[in-house]
Amino acid sequence: MIALFGGTFNPVHEGHISLALEVKDAFNFESIEFLPSYISVHRDTPRVSAEFRKHLVELALEPYPCLKLNSCEIDRHGPSYAIDTVEFMTDKYPQQSICWLMGADSFNSFLSWKNPQEILQKANLIVCTRPDIEIDSNIFPSLYLKSNESLDDFNSGRIVFHEMQPNSCSSTKIRQLLKQQLSVSGCLPQPVLEFIHTNNLYKT
Repeated sequence: MIALFGGTFNPVHEGHISLALEVKDAFNFESIEFLPSYISVHRDTPRVSAEFRKHLVELALEPYPCLKLNSCEIDRHGPSYAIDTVEFMTDKYPQQSICWLMGADSFNSFLSWKNPQEILQKANLIVCTRPDIEIDSNIFPSLYLKSNESLDDFNSGRIVFHEMQPNSCSSTKIRQLLKQQLSVSGCLPQPVLEFIHTNNLYKT
């Protein structure tokens, strides 16, 4: 199975890292692939360029061989649609099943994504939940993984929920703190923080 973790990563932070490591262990993935978007279609376009965000992900993942950068959305340019990436990955690795990681907030808007049914025809979803967001249980409820089923048995078409360990790091909060030149201690890997300061990112 190939696990894909998409997002703007604006910037990537320790919460992203801990979530990926947690999911890797919970589902016995060999690795998790981080997919920085080129142009996000679900969030405001980041002021920091895709190439900078890609490099920040590279710096953050360097200590973790099991976490890898997948730059296909940046290399493709244009709006980053999950269905395009899933199709690209299934064509590239036809013998592998694809699992797409997403947060609860993204799952609740999943029906507004481009071709959500086609995504589920080609991939499984792993939805990382947290107590402060209630899941919309009307989204493809017949596809939820049952207690007697294993994700290993399905190449696609299943939705599984994983309750995350609490983490207070947030890209929005980090950007606000950086803009105010306040401490982001504990939320950014040191190489990421140093690169941000050296290149005057997130100052405006």
